[in-house]
Amino acid sequence: MINLLPIEHKQEIRAGRTNVLLVRYISIILSAAIVLCGLIGGVYLVLNTAKQNAEAKAAENAQRLVAFQDIRTRADAFRTDLATAKSILDSRTSFSKLIYGISATIPKNVVIDTLTLDPASFGSAMSLNANAKTFDDVSKLRDSLTANTDIFSSVQVVSIRGSGTGPTPGDPYPIEVVLSVVIKKGAAS
Repeated sequence: MINLLPIEHKQEIRAGRTNVLLVRYISIILSAAIVLCGLIGGVYLVLNTAKQNAEAKAAENAQRLVAFQDIRTRADAFRTDLATAKSILDSRTSFSKLIYGISATIPKNVVIDTLTLDPASFGSAMSLNANAKTFDDVSKLRDSLTANTDIFSSVQVVSIRGSGTGPTPGDPYPIEVVLSVVIKKGAAS
């Protein structure tokens, strides 16, 4: 088959086909632009609605927070009190361990009359008043306290009063002894 169409006519047919293609491309691009604008508009509406909901929720939560502000203040005060109690408990002195240690040191026939335990006075001299049945028991007390180096760092007899004749019916511990003792600082921990 031989193509006998004139050249101008051939060019017009080619231009017509090109125009049809261009119209298709333009319509596709316009359709895509419309869909894209629709998507952008939809996303904008969704995001704007979500923003408004979040702002409304934040305002509602701020109003609720005002109602719980008193509870928050009390909780903070309680937390502070707990921290104070913890620091006190961490630095506490266990007198029961110290008292058991001293009582295990006291020999038979001797009773303690007065001993003031104060953590501030640990490491310095304090007086220990005791009563004993005999002078030999006073000596045993001094030796026993001196031997207990876990609790005492220094033990000295300050005074001894009494008859030393042994227990009497009215007073089973007639000898009064005053000792100067130094309790170690770490003895009560």
